[in-house]
Amino acid sequence: MNFQAYYFMYICKQLCRKTCMNKSKLFSLLIVFLSLHKIVSAQQTIMNDISEDYIARLVAHAEENYPQVKSNQNKINIAQGNIGKAKVSYLDAFTFSYIYQPQGINTLGNVSGTTSSYNYFNGIQAGIFFNLGAFLEKPYAVKQARQELEIANNDQNQYYLTITNEVKKRYYTYLQDIATLKLTAQACIDNENIANDIKHKFQKGEETFDNYTKAQGTLTTSYQAKIQAEAALLIAKADLEELLGDKLENIR
Repeated sequence: MNFQAYYFMYICKQLCRKTCMNKSKLFSLLIVFLSLHKIVSAQQTIMNDISEDYIARLVAHAEENYPQVKSNQNKINIAQGNIGKAKVSYLDAFTFSYIYQPQGINTLGNVSGTTSSYNYFNGIQAGIFFNLGAFLEKPYAVKQARQELEIANNDQNQYYLTITNEVKKRYYTYLQDIATLKLTAQACIDNENIANDIKHKFQKGEETFDNYTKAQGTLTTSYQAKIQAEAALLIAKADLEELLGDKLENIR
């Protein structure tokens, strides 16, 4: 028992001597004080539960598994492919064509009714054509593709910042709800002890019905608070796992 408890007992003894407070009331006051002191001491802060290394693992897991991150990476891959496509499209300005003319197809008729063949267009005729306008458009297409890649990278980097911040906030909420549940669970145990003590005294005629009713009401309120704290913890865990894409227990 620490100094605060000893000091409280000393005050109670002094009150007992001066006001003729009976030992039963003194004991009840002592139980209440120790219960409150135990609740406060049980979880004074969540700062000691925060692990930066564990947060870094959670963030890395979210960056690897969250669908939006994967979608952004796909956009980056598409933008990179568009740069290569734009560079290759320089060849679109050049067109190759050919004509094949077999021998003996072209003939000429004369006055006597005889025919004579000529072979000026016979064989294969090939050529390459160049479109200057299409060629001049290609540098702008390449530049646009590179800008699209830069935008995709910026979007991904921005989302990394967003998801890092969101993972941290949800993790802190999760720790907060764990601490709250510990406090409410301890309060339930203490209120059960107090309620049982008052109930026994009431059955012996040493306690009033009003105090007995208040103790039972306080106990019921504690149970409700515990249920709410349990639900809040489960919701906080689900919200965090939504970003992680995995169960929290699987991340060590």
